[in-house]
Amino acid sequence: MVKLNTAYSVVLYLVLACFALAARAAAPVADISNTSGANQAVVRSPAQTSAAATPQVETYYLLQSLREELRVLRGIMEEQGHTIRQLKQRQVDDYIDLDRRLSELVAGGVGAQTQSSPGPASNSPKKPSTSPAGVPSTTADASDTEKVAYEKAYGLLKAGEVEAAKQAFKAYLAKYPNGRYVPNGQYWLGEIYMLDQQFKEASEAFAVVVEKYPAHRKMLDASYKLGKVYHLQGKDEKAKVILTRVAATKSSAGKLAADYLAANF
Repeated sequence: MVKLNTAYSVVLYLVLACFALAARAAAPVADISNTSGANQAVVRSPAQTSAAATPQVETYYLLQSLREELRVLRGIMEEQGHTIRQLKQRQVDDYIDLDRRLSELVAGGVGAQTQSSPGPASNSPKKPSTSPAGVPSTTADASDTEKVAYEKAYGLLKAGEVEAAKQAFKAYLAKYPNGRYVPNGQYWLGEIYMLDQQFKEASEAFAVVVEKYPAHRKMLDASYKLGKVYHLQGKDEKAKVILTRVAATKSSAGKLAADYLAANF
């Protein structure tokens, strides 16, 4: 009886051992060594591997998309910069053309008045020259030098070299503060400041023409631009007063001022 129980126990033990071995073989191996760190081997399922790789793939495609958008934005910025430069040059050309036409009109009116007025009598005495023969007049030399300095600045502006023109106009005004072309120089300097969006400097340049040279032909144009600059600075009341005064005149600047008032006030 004792032998039978012993044999039964041995058989039962062997059966249980077989079940234990089968269960251990079916379970996934999580660790194949007792060491830690780089010697550990973790067995993952395909679903786990795919889930781990998905964020990396998404990050890669996101970076590619951002790079493409950045390239497109850079292209747009370059196109806009080119367009702005073209608009500035066109604005300068328009101002210069308008100034040329106004100068021709003024010169034509003076010429017509000269032709209609009677000439001096042939026997009227001529004014003797104050300069010795062969010696140029100092006043004429100074006037010619001033004219050359102004025309140099104006020529740079006409050629589209705005920054060089700005420096040339400033040099002219510093050297000839009471020169014949100071109103014109101040006006064009104000235009350049407006192009560069330096509104404080532009208002100061236009104000010189308006306040110190009220009889100059550039005064109304400078007044219109001064009112426009004030509006761009947020000084609406001052802008409206000046623009209304200019709009009341029968001039090209008056028409521009009236249109600006209608569009902005």
